[in-house]
Amino acid sequence: MPVVLYGIVRADHPFPVQKRDTGPGPALGIGHPAASLRLVRSGPLAAVVSETSDVGELGEQEAIRHLEILQRLLADGPVLPVRLGTVAPDDEAVRTEVLEPVQDGLPEQLDAIDGLVELYLDIEESEQTELAEAVARTPLAYAPPPDDLDARIQLGQRIADLVVARRTAQAEEILDDLRPLARADRPRRHHGGPEDPALSWAFLVPADRLSDFDAAVERVRAARPSLKVDYVGPLPAVDFVDFPAHVRTTAPAVDTTGDTFGGSGRWGWGGEGEQRNTREPADRAGGGGTRDDRE
Repeated sequence: MPVVLYGIVRADHPFPVQKRDTGPGPALGIGHPAASLRLVRSGPLAAVVSETSDVGELGEQEAIRHLEILQRLLADGPVLPVRLGTVAPDDEAVRTEVLEPVQDGLPEQLDAIDGLVELYLDIEESEQTELAEAVARTPLAYAPPPDDLDARIQLGQRIADLVVARRTAQAEEILDDLRPLARADRPRRHHGGPEDPALSWAFLVPADRLSDFDAAVERVRAARPSLKVDYVGPLPAVDFVDFPAHVRTTAPAVDTTGDTFGGSGRWGWGGEGEQRNTREPADRAGGGGTRDDRE
């Protein structure tokens, strides 16, 4: 029977449970009808799956459920997400196509991220504020606009350069505040251009330091009230896993829901030469994954 895939874990990973009307039981997956989660094991690894006769149309509720499952798994150990809506024809395909190709290297990668979680910080500032702040301390703030077209074009370029320079300096200040709390960090999007975000960054943080990182983000907000700060996590540390070369593929994905958990590979992992995690899971999963809505 076809199975929906959620993530790759160690073979001895504790099994997620949830409360039901009849008492605690295996957590349910997505699909119609929703079936209980179970593990398909091969060597040191296991895939978390649920059987389905029909995945159906995937929307916000399915994305929320997928993310909830990953977060339940993450609470008990490292997990490598599989993209939302990924379906394998049966358990044997999961073993031979998903687990066996990554048994050489991936267990060590999971060990390396044990106890660590990924947090996203996406920061934007209104164009009006950026322009005003960029020129506020320069003669451009008081100079009348030139009449000559070429001069206006040159002025526009100078202002754009000032905006980018201010944005870059501000981003470095924020990173300097947050990096001491993280084991590693990396950009999620390109930076340095006039159309780029103020900051879009991933941080690898020890799970027992989440409260410290929360407090640091609140200090960033308080010190820079003009910024719109989206703070998402904790999430599996997929941006910080070095995928074995033989699992990177440009084969078409089997789902039709976009790159909710990144990558262009068949199973939602890193496609050759492409940046992973270019879409925020919280955008697809409601408030379930955002630190801003945490209890």
